[in-house]
Amino acid sequence: MISIDPVNIHFHIPATDPLGKEGVLGKLRFLPDGITLSWRLKGSVFKGGKGEMTSIDLPYEEIEHVELVKKWFKVRRLVLRIEDPALVKEIPGVDMGKMDLHIDERSRDEAKKLHGLIDFRRSMFILDAQDKRLKSMRDES
Repeated sequence: MISIDPVNIHFHIPATDPLGKEGVLGKLRFLPDGITLSWRLKGSVFKGGKGEMTSIDLPYEEIEHVELVKKWFKVRRLVLRIEDPALVKEIPGVDMGKMDLHIDERSRDEAKKLHGLIDFRRSMFILDAQDKRLKSMRDES
């Protein structure tokens, strides 16, 4: 198995409410065996202070689609579609498992590595699942 260094992406999701109370700040960590999504509410003058940090572990097989959106030759956004929307339903600004993450300036170079990394990891999990299914079919015979 190929060893990789973790890829860290800092992001924000703009607030959808008019007062800006539901803005989200977060970090994605792409590890060899899955993705860790840490997020919190940005906080506002009305609420005072920042929200509590929440972490969600996402396996690579739950990633349905990855899209890097570029503007003026720089990666600006990352669009992730999660197969099971229940995993990310608590995050404001996420619609039916579709996460539109605005990448911070400090993470734009790291974001260029994502597409190939996720495709590779997802294909590994799909092949492992297929091998298990074939093995169980052989055992039943």
